[in-house]
Amino acid sequence: MSSNFARQAIFDIHKQVIAYEFLFRDGFRDSFPGIASDVATQSILNDLFIEGNITQEAVSDGLPCFVNFSYQSLIDGTALQYPPENLVVEVLEDCPADSVLFEKLIDLRAKGYCIAFDDFIPSTDWIPFLGLADIIKIDFRAQSLDSITRFVQEYREKFSFKLLAEKIETKEEYHFARELGFDLFQGYQLSKPERMPYPFVA
Repeated sequence: MSSNFARQAIFDIHKQVIAYEFLFRDGFRDSFPGIASDVATQSILNDLFIEGNITQEAVSDGLPCFVNFSYQSLIDGTALQYPPENLVVEVLEDCPADSVLFEKLIDLRAKGYCIAFDDFIPSTDWIPFLGLADIIKIDFRAQSLDSITRFVQEYREKFSFKLLAEKIETKEEYHFARELGFDLFQGYQLSKPERMPYPFVA
């Protein structure tokens, strides 16, 4: 029997697994079922931190858990219901970059939560948020290598965030990201998502 989520490993420059991203999956198909993002977020968090004998330590090997948060989940303060020690709050790319979100992220950081921006594409609205980021995730399928290079060269030294190259699918992309100075790596070239069995106990 399978759970309603899968995990995908995140690696450092030494190819050591340092975290997992948790992805909501349909109970019968190994894919995202198209439900509302905040519902998927709540389901994953409940499975990770609440459900009976299911423990975050068991399903993540004690490593940090990256979980996607919709705009509504962030505004509602959903993350505050869960311990910050091993939770990485991923701000989804379709969130509006408004002042309400900005203040919510300031509050989360002040309370010890790690903030990651998913599929980040630089724009005038989002640049002020870079100072709140612990991790910036760059989707190698969504941007050209030239665009990625320009972003890294312009902003890497101005802020203290780590760079995560995601959707790395070839050796060439992996080596390119390493040479450019990325800190973390995620994608099929390194590890595919694995559906978690129920009840996730070691």
